[in-house]
Amino acid sequence: MKSSDQLESGKVYTRQDLRDKFKINDATINTGIFRPKDHSSIWLFITQQKSSDMTQYDDRLDGDDLYMDGQSAGLKDKTLIEHEKNGDEVLFFFRRDKTEHEGGGFRYEGPFRYVGHTGTRPAHFHFAKISV
Repeated sequence: MKSSDQLESGKVYTRQDLRDKFKINDATINTGIFRPKDHSSIWLFITQQKSSDMTQYDDRLDGDDLYMDGQSAGLKDKTLIEHEKNGDEVLFFFRRDKTEHEGGGFRYEGPFRYVGHTGTRPAHFHFAKISV
């Protein structure tokens, strides 16, 4: 199942909204990279301006291009790089800071595809929005 079939581009969703909508009990939804069980989807949650207690990854949305740092340990890098080969979609949820949307919500930007990356631990990724 593809999660994008049940999401609306431009709409703001809190993590609780997504838990309820997709019946998610997995605590890893609170991380930046989440894979819902039984879905061919990878969800990216990006907060551009992080609070001081968070890892200060360099993440930004520039038009239809997403530039983001992968996780420090690099455990999800291969999954992101090979998402198309594996039949997975990458869905992007964005907020400038934690207070931008009510309830700490994220604006659903839609599906993105892997363009490339440099470095490791963390890898510096480039994704581009897919026009639908």
